[in-house]
Amino acid sequence: MTGRFAGIIITEDADGGIGQMYCIDTAVETMVGIGYVQGAWEESNVANIGYVNYVLNNYYPANPAVPAGLSANQQAAAVQGAIWYFTDGYLVNTSETVIRGAVEAIVADAQANGPLVEPPPPNVTVTPPVAAGPEGGVAGPFTVAAEGAAEVTVSVPTGYTMFADAAGTVPIPSGSAVASGTQVWVGGPPASTDPGVLSARASVSVQTGNVYLYDGGNPGMDNAQPLILAANTVLEATAGATAEFFVPGDLVVNKTFAGEAIGSQGAIALAVDCGAVGVFSFEIPAGATAPVSETIVDLPVGTVCSVTEPVTGSTTEVTVTPTVSDAVTITEGENVLTVANTVEFNPGSLVVAKTISGSGAGLQEDIVLHIQCGDGIIDEIFLIPEGTTADTFTQLYQGIPAGVLCRVSEPTSGANEDVTVETSGTGEVAILPGQSQTVEVVNVYAPVPYTERLPKTGADGMTGLALAGGGIMLAGALLVLGTSRRRSS
Repeated sequence: MTGRFAGIIITEDADGGIGQMYCIDTAVETMVGIGYVQGAWEESNVANIGYVNYVLNNYYPANPAVPAGLSANQQAAAVQGAIWYFTDGYLVNTSETVIRGAVEAIVADAQANGPLVEPPPPNVTVTPPVAAGPEGGVAGPFTVAAEGAAEVTVSVPTGYTMFADAAGTVPIPSGSAVASGTQVWVGGPPASTDPGVLSARASVSVQTGNVYLYDGGNPGMDNAQPLILAANTVLEATAGATAEFFVPGDLVVNKTFAGEAIGSQGAIALAVDCGAVGVFSFEIPAGATAPVSETIVDLPVGTVCSVTEPVTGSTTEVTVTPTVSDAVTITEGENVLTVANTVEFNPGSLVVAKTISGSGAGLQEDIVLHIQCGDGIIDEIFLIPEGTTADTFTQLYQGIPAGVLCRVSEPTSGANEDVTVETSGTGEVAILPGQSQTVEVVNVYAPVPYTERLPKTGADGMTGLALAGGGIMLAGALLVLGTSRRRSS
């Protein structure tokens, strides 16, 4: 192949930075005045570029000592010849005796020791790559940064604006230099949803092997030969991001309360899921009674939003039942989602604990407790059979509505002629929501002394009386016997 310029192309950026480049596609022309932007290897669509990067990092001008024995121009021509071998299958004409041997040696070295990986791009960034805002508002924030550079120059197309705040009140003129790490918001033309590009550029260190691609800015020229950086240098690097604009609508989320237990609920959390736009969270403090409204502004028309209540405010005392409206598709103007909460007290329970104690425990007859709650909610008897020894016995009554009065009485205490009883703990208790309350009724039994017990009647009573009479007669006999003995002495 003959008639091609083989060597280093000198480039200059907008800030005067000089770069040394090699061509990497012989089939496409380039010329003075063509604009380039930094790109990725994949975008260049060039074969064997990893071997090209090995050549660049080990030969002229990155390593000016090789190929040895040649002038600088001859070294550059030899390196270019080796690069074209890998990218285009180019073979140096046999008549090029000065550089042909050097090209063969470079190719053999690269085949044996390459390829190298793609170097990192110049670190100028605009993040995120895309942000959206409402028509007539601002999109962002975009963070512009450059590693190794204190300032970044930012710009937007004619008709677009930049701001340093989300409210769009602190303008940044296009072409301004801002500190690396600055946040920028972009405003679009009035009454327009056309997207605009925020551009950032800074002079940063660029590593050998980065490729530069035609920027498409020359009228009538569809393509230009891609270039690759021959040696590390400081060049202007650029990055960009797109500001998009949409027709907006607002979403109002209404929260209402009903039920007898309004105000007794705990804290509530609402989640509004608007898909790719995001999830919006709201918290309603415990004890709220009045309706609550939250508004999400500037949602893109067509967005589908739904609301859920991951935290309902239910507690041990109350149950909160949410009723949620269907998902809504955002249109211009106001859109509404509703969540209605019904707050009801949880039922409570009653534990009746009967304690039998005292030295007379076990001598008592049946013990009867009467449990009454509300108007027929509970009307039951708690029976402890006669002769039950000292212990505590419990009975559980569940599902009692909060606020209901429960009365525990003891119509039969178990007292009889053998034992007396002291009872405590009977009375009324109001059921609390979601709680268990205990009424403890204690009976202390004491045996009646034998001498104080009333004689029993009936057949058993007669036997006792006969025995008593016999006892009296025996005593009289003993008395008579004693008197008789005294008389004979």
